[in-house]
Amino acid sequence: MAMDARDSKDIIGFKQFYGLSPSVGFLQHHSEEIAKDERDLNFLISQCADLRHVMKSISDILPRESERKHRINIYLHEKEFGCLARSLLFLTIMCETSLAKRERMEIFIDLYANILISSKSDEYMQSVLNELI
Repeated sequence: MAMDARDSKDIIGFKQFYGLSPSVGFLQHHSEEIAKDERDLNFLISQCADLRHVMKSISDILPRESERKHRINIYLHEKEFGCLARSLLFLTIMCETSLAKRERMEIFIDLYANILISSKSDEYMQSVLNELI
């Protein structure tokens, strides 16, 4: 039985929270040039549905970040508000300085990969969501 395009949304879901392609580091092939560039750099990422490209790109440039004196700005555009809210939550967790790295990692993995989350992750998420709203 052949499946048409309308049926594919029933399999994957109509809201995309996870990407179906490998992450792409949009800075990886130009990291030396970016480190030497004296301008602020701006990137717009539109409707990628999750942060895999942003995380890959940041991890590619971090070793050279000490050489760079100007900002790298990454802007996110999402059609679905839920995807944007999810991305903001995960970016907040990654940048949270009041928690140890291990705690941030545990909360991130718990919220990213689990259907049932721990009470610790729930408490953190509720406190962050009040700030983001």
